[in-house]
Amino acid sequence: MRTRAEWVSLTHRPVPDEQWVTWPEPQRAPTLDPHEHATWFASVQDKLHEAEERYRTLVETLPLATYVGDGAPDSGPSWVSPQIEQITSYSPAEWTSNPELLGEVLHPEDKERVLAEMRGAEECGGSRELEYRMVRRDGTIVWVQDSGVIVIDGDQRHSRGFIIDITARREAELELERQNAQLRQLDNLKDEFVALVSHELRTPLTSIRGYLELMTEDTNLTKEQTRFIETIDRNTQRLQRVVGDLLFVAQVEAGKLMLENGDVDLNTLVAEAVQAAQPSAAAKSIVLTADLGQLPEIRGDRARLAQVLDNFISNAIKFTPGHGSVTLTTSALPGSVQVAICDTGMGIPPDELPLLFQRFFRAERATAGAIPGTGLGLAIAKAIITGHNGWIRVESEDGAGTTFRVTLPG
Repeated sequence: MRTRAEWVSLTHRPVPDEQWVTWPEPQRAPTLDPHEHATWFASVQDKLHEAEERYRTLVETLPLATYVGDGAPDSGPSWVSPQIEQITSYSPAEWTSNPELLGEVLHPEDKERVLAEMRGAEECGGSRELEYRMVRRDGTIVWVQDSGVIVIDGDQRHSRGFIIDITARREAELELERQNAQLRQLDNLKDEFVALVSHELRTPLTSIRGYLELMTEDTNLTKEQTRFIETIDRNTQRLQRVVGDLLFVAQVEAGKLMLENGDVDLNTLVAEAVQAAQPSAAAKSIVLTADLGQLPEIRGDRARLAQVLDNFISNAIKFTPGHGSVTLTTSALPGSVQVAICDTGMGIPPDELPLLFQRFFRAERATAGAIPGTGLGLAIAKAIITGHNGWIRVESEDGAGTTFRVTLPG
């Protein structure tokens, strides 16, 4: 056989050392003899056993019962921690051997709801959190919180979760609900009593005022007798106002606030209220003024809005020391009108501001200073303004005066 010879051209050039790529030597796994392998395997087993013991100790000392299962519908847990017996009075063995045990111990009022929610979670997967009652072996009731999750991986299902005894918390909540219901009942009874008493007082007070008017027609009365009658009449009017306020509050609480709406010139109302309060302001050397802006007419109940203004002005005068000032300012805002009642009085402490519009609330300074009042004026004002779809804001600096801003739809 003849060979064929071919000529080739070979060219070479030097390559710097730093351009060489050095491949690491392959690392071989250490070779263990049978004795070393057995020692290594025993060490791994010891570590696994130690980790298992730590995990078991942790699980068994938790103040809750943990469980795992295959997540199949209507199947019980495959493992439950020992705490389950302390909570339910049934042992872990009873729970794992009887898939129907949960249905047997569920409280009759909770059974249908709980089983339906559990089946839904088991079929669709995901987490669940339920609160329900179980009947213990001795017949006592235990409330539990059951938090679990169902993981679906193809045809495989896995469930795990934990149960906490919440009996003390639920009993406290139920007791609180019972007390709240009792308080609401007492509050309703109080409102009914106030309304009844107010109705019963209105008639005799009206009669007293009628007889007082007849007595004042007697031209033979002495000055002293006339003064007595005026005092009786003044206090009768005061009682009538209190009765009227109580009846109004009772109507508001019963949802029977009736407003007779019509066109209202708010500036005229403010001017009339300021004029009516001038004698009270003058008695304390308080400067009472009104700064009236250009306002459109609004829709509202003229008498009720006048009542609101009277309440605010009366309060401002009562809580402003002598030689102070009270100013009412009206202004037009986009889509609304506003009345601001600003005084240079004693102000309101920040902790009392949230309580101002509660029924029968009396400021601590008002009580300490024996300032007269029933604590209904601001509650009534808020009800009336709310009934007009308006709102009230208050700004106050302790010891430096208060401003109430009443805003009404324009």
